[in-house]
Amino acid sequence: LFEIGERRLLFPGDAQFENWAYALSKPRVRRLLQGVNLYKVGHHGSLNATPKASLWPLFDSQRSKKASPKRMTTLLSTMPGKHGHTESATEVPRKKLLQALKTETNLFSTQGLKAASKPHETVIDLSPSRRRKRPR
Repeated sequence: LFEIGERRLLFPGDAQFENWAYALSKPRVRRLLQGVNLYKVGHHGSLNATPKASLWPLFDSQRSKKASPKRMTTLLSTMPGKHGHTESATEVPRKKLLQALKTETNLFSTQGLKAASKPHETVIDLSPSRRRKRPR
């Protein structure tokens, strides 16, 4: 978790359920995660990388079904069909997660990029926000 001014950027890498269980058992960590503005989806959007019951609800105040530059930005680096299976609900990325990211965040995914395309640049506004107070 990087804090830059009033912005919080979360890059969990390949953290999965066990890592999240430990981190989310800490009240201070839970408070910090409630203010995440940018989330780099972990482990290519796999089953255990974004715990639906414990991590996803912490982002409630940053997510919205209404498109807005102020709602959470998510980044997803993945390639469908490489791991898991839809039939066993182990596909990567998880369809339910992908749908939630598309409808409740400003999602930037490698799935939308062509292999031969130029590199994609995502610009995130890190200027101070006056509408949100830092949790303590």
